[in-house]
Amino acid sequence: MSNQQVNRPQPGQPRPGGAPPSAPGGGGVSFDPLKLLQKYKYVLIGAIIAGAVVGAAGHVFFLKFFPGYKSTVLFECTPVETDIKMMGTATIDEDEMGRFIGTQVATVKGERVIFAVLGDSRLQSQAPKWYKRFASSGGSLDIVEGYKELEDIIKANAIPNTYLIQLSVQVRDPNDAAGLVRLVKENYLRILNSSTSSNVTKRKEQIRNAIASADETLKELNSRKNRLVQGQGIGTTDVDKSAQSETLRLINAQIINLNQQIEAYKVILANDEAQLQRNTGIQYDSTLRDRVEQMPQILTLKQQIIAIQAQLLSLSSGGIQPDHRSYKLYLGQLEANERKLEDTREELLAESFNTRIDSTRMALSQLRAQIAEMKTTQERYQLELNALTSTSEEIKEIDRQIESVLTLKEEHESNLSQLNQSAGLDSANRILVNKQENVPDRPAFPIIYVMIPAGIFLVTALTAAALVIFEMLDQRVKSAADIAMIPRTKILGVIPDSSEDPVSHTQISTVFMDSPNSVLAEQYRQLRTRINKSMLSHNHKSLLVAGAMPGSGATSVACNIAEASVASGLKTLLIDTNFRRATIHTAFGLPDSPGLAEVLAGEKAFDECIQKSAKNAPHVLAAGSRNMRVVERLGTDIMGKVIAQACATYDLVVIDVAPAIVAGDALTLSNHVDATMLVVRAMSEKRGQVARLKNELSDSRAEFLGVLVNGVRSSAGGYMRKNIRTSHQYHAGSSEQPA
Repeated sequence: MSNQQVNRPQPGQPRPGGAPPSAPGGGGVSFDPLKLLQKYKYVLIGAIIAGAVVGAAGHVFFLKFFPGYKSTVLFECTPVETDIKMMGTATIDEDEMGRFIGTQVATVKGERVIFAVLGDSRLQSQAPKWYKRFASSGGSLDIVEGYKELEDIIKANAIPNTYLIQLSVQVRDPNDAAGLVRLVKENYLRILNSSTSSNVTKRKEQIRNAIASADETLKELNSRKNRLVQGQGIGTTDVDKSAQSETLRLINAQIINLNQQIEAYKVILANDEAQLQRNTGIQYDSTLRDRVEQMPQILTLKQQIIAIQAQLLSLSSGGIQPDHRSYKLYLGQLEANERKLEDTREELLAESFNTRIDSTRMALSQLRAQIAEMKTTQERYQLELNALTSTSEEIKEIDRQIESVLTLKEEHESNLSQLNQSAGLDSANRILVNKQENVPDRPAFPIIYVMIPAGIFLVTALTAAALVIFEMLDQRVKSAADIAMIPRTKILGVIPDSSEDPVSHTQISTVFMDSPNSVLAEQYRQLRTRINKSMLSHNHKSLLVAGAMPGSGATSVACNIAEASVASGLKTLLIDTNFRRATIHTAFGLPDSPGLAEVLAGEKAFDECIQKSAKNAPHVLAAGSRNMRVVERLGTDIMGKVIAQACATYDLVVIDVAPAIVAGDALTLSNHVDATMLVVRAMSEKRGQVARLKNELSDSRAEFLGVLVNGVRSSAGGYMRKNIRTSHQYHAGSSEQPA
């Protein structure tokens, strides 16, 4: 930066550069699953262990109080073929088999079988413990509750890629499970035997009735179609190929042709009538003149003129002079005939012109009459075509209905044929018991190798959900990623917590000067580069470093930015405007006065209050004597003049101010400086608070450069710790490779 003073905008004017760029991520919440996994890995490991314990405890609990014993029966479904010898080579209808198996599955667990089991006299002896649970004080069974229980415990399903149906019942006692599944099997087979023949007969009758109904519908539809065809005299259902359509096309073409002729006659009539309106006389066209020249009157006069001209030539050849009486006589006749020719020509031209106008008008009238007549004919044919179209659509709809009924009839006939073919082997004979029921010797529930994974999954899932919800509800700023969630907020950078730096620091405010090769110093170099680039692009010189909350480290950031700027060759001034807790003079080992308070009070000149410490340190304008610090003077024009004078002398002016949350000094001073930045401490400020401060600083005259996250600690799964170690080893000249 140069020392040349630039034109500074007046307070209240917008700074160049417009609104800050939009931050990635918008306002949504984003998570890095790997980072969260690393961060909470020990919590998740504990959840897995706890889940295994919960699963084992659940297994013991359910095994003691709610065990489940399952007894099963397997049914085998056979194809329709009646010839057993051919079954090995015959083609099996897979669709029919699929429908049959599905029907039997529904039947096994249907209400008829359940009611049959409940009414079976053997129920109490086959499943005594189960029966006792639903028996009343008088010993009778509660049908309603028993039905609900059986509906839940009876399971039937088809085994995929086989013709087998598995029936199972699971209850607390193994003997009850075997007894109940036995009753279900036997009652199912009994119902199947009794209902097969009646069902087939009833189904055949229904299909025959449906076929007869389809025939009646077809007969009625064909009758309607014939009446429409005969009544309208329709030769074709294609309207575009009908005689009415062809006639309409011809009439439309003729009307178009007549309209074109009318337009042509209109042009001729308009031109002729325009000639009549002219004051200069009528300008006859060549066509009209040629026609008049061929009229007998004109031709006769032209012949007379030619004859007189011949006489004059004869007299001249005979030696008669023009002053001779005979010559003059012929000459007079010639002139008279020529005048007569002109007069006659004009009369005939006028007469022909008027005749043409009259004939044009008559032709227009005749053409319009023809068009009117044709339009009448057109309307008549259009009505006929509309009626034909309506009838044609009705016939097409009847054809569609006929096709649909024929398809339905074919389907019914196919079903009847299949039913007749399958009548030789009824449903009861197609069901074989492949495996009988057994008394289970081990429980089906609980199972240890299922309960432990289930417990692990449940506890781990609940723990992970709780952790995700905690991360979503945690609004604290932890890293730059949290700032990126705030819409239209630029991130200036990240300063790690001093404890993360392998180099120990006695004073954070002068870390750049004290430990120039430390990780923190390198971070401030990068921050200086970003700030200087942004300020140079708009010729800014004064920068206000505002902290959000007390303890954000804004003073240390301001000091180190100033120190880094001096190291880059910029003449830098550091101003302490924190009249409440001034600490900059202490960081550099300087007295607090004279300083800014004396300048604002008019006690000292600006140059007299500038203090210099070390050779490579920035110049400092301390806060001033405590008894002269008046906060209200920071918002006066004198303060603006002080900053302007500083900008005229220095390349960069860095201003420290009280935290924005506890004091309004930052917003006041933001109207006197060129640029502002906000410093927030990780794990202290919340995103909503940062967004509000950012908006307030953006609304001031100064350009808001962005937010700096200070005191960031490396978290599990992050790369900050590895980067810090690598940077430290590099600057320290260590040959050890990064871990």
